[in-house]
Amino acid sequence: MKKLFPLLLLIAMLSVAGYAQQSISLYDKLGNLLTNSTVLINAGTPDSTLLITYVDVKNTSDHPLSIFSKKVEVSLLANTEVTMCWAGSCYPANVFVSPNAKTLAPGEISTEFSGDYATGGQKGLSIVRYVFFDLNYPNDSACITVNYTTYPTGVESVESIQGTLSSGYPNPANSNASFNYSLPSGNHGQLIIRNLVGATVRTEDLGASSGKITVNTSSLNDGIYFSSLSVDGKVVATKKMVINH
Repeated sequence: MKKLFPLLLLIAMLSVAGYAQQSISLYDKLGNLLTNSTVLINAGTPDSTLLITYVDVKNTSDHPLSIFSKKVEVSLLANTEVTMCWAGSCYPANVFVSPNAKTLAPGEISTEFSGDYATGGQKGLSIVRYVFFDLNYPNDSACITVNYTTYPTGVESVESIQGTLSSGYPNPANSNASFNYSLPSGNHGQLIIRNLVGATVRTEDLGASSGKITVNTSSLNDGIYFSSLSVDGKVVATKKMVINH
């Protein structure tokens, strides 16, 4: 019986560890819980300039966490690249672990993460895993896998719906940001500006087939935004923009 007791104690300890609450939880923008086995599909076409994945990160522990983000390029098409925005900064494609950590109090949620996939006009499938962890608790991490798919849809090709959009300037912008654009003749265009969590903060109709539009950004908070050119309801180009008053 004395030999059996340590074994039973070990089994009990492993059972408790197996059911311990994970310290970091991930959610999509609809509030759905994303587990480590979740596979998200972010679908576009070869003409999609940028596919953006938004993830909300929550500290579900009873102590503060300093959370880093990490990307794992499981399978990446040639001429494509993946970048991350986290902890107040966006990092170039050669950064795989965020240099900065986001400190979250118990129960606090951060809505600022985005994983950005630049398609490079390629057709096919790329697979990327995003991991979130605290250096003090490296084994208590959370992750999701994203399948970025870019396949042509229908008979209508990219060439029939084209348009160009410059990056906003000046960048960073203060009170105003200007964009140069071009549209196919007879098509309706819009400039759509979204914040880091994907909410639309500005929508401007583009009346001419080409030209320049200036948007008043004085009322927008400092931070990172995404400016998209929509042609007949289809986003054909997306650019990052920083606002700093």
